[in-house]
Amino acid sequence: MTFQDCICFQLGTISRKITLDYRNKIAGYNLTHSQFFVLMAVLECEGLQPSHLAEKSYIDRATVTGLIDRLERDGWVERHRDVPDRRALKIYLSSKAKKHKKEFVAIFNEINGSFKDRFTGEEWEQLQYLLGKLEP
Repeated sequence: MTFQDCICFQLGTISRKITLDYRNKIAGYNLTHSQFFVLMAVLECEGLQPSHLAEKSYIDRATVTGLIDRLERDGWVERHRDVPDRRALKIYLSSKAKKHKKEFVAIFNEINGSFKDRFTGEEWEQLQYLLGKLEP
């Protein structure tokens, strides 16, 4: 077997291609693809604590904290103290992010769709199933 036949190499190659597509689409927003995905996770479920955002995104907590720091600095998200538990912080979209919400969803759907469209419905379901089997 060559290194190119290795599943890690193949998945990594596809991941880099998808990442490049996202980078090209979001370049004008001054966002990295990682920031974009965290922003999309917040968009799906506002008010998550950073630890829950890390779990949802499969990113370690320290990395999520850094991403949130930069997103907050650049005006994309806001941190708010949780009223019942003032020690806890929750993450919300800023007005700036809400203004671009439809654009971000369109970018997400366009890129995901460009890959999904390469498969029949049955193939897509099978791919989702097979990828799920790779998760630990």
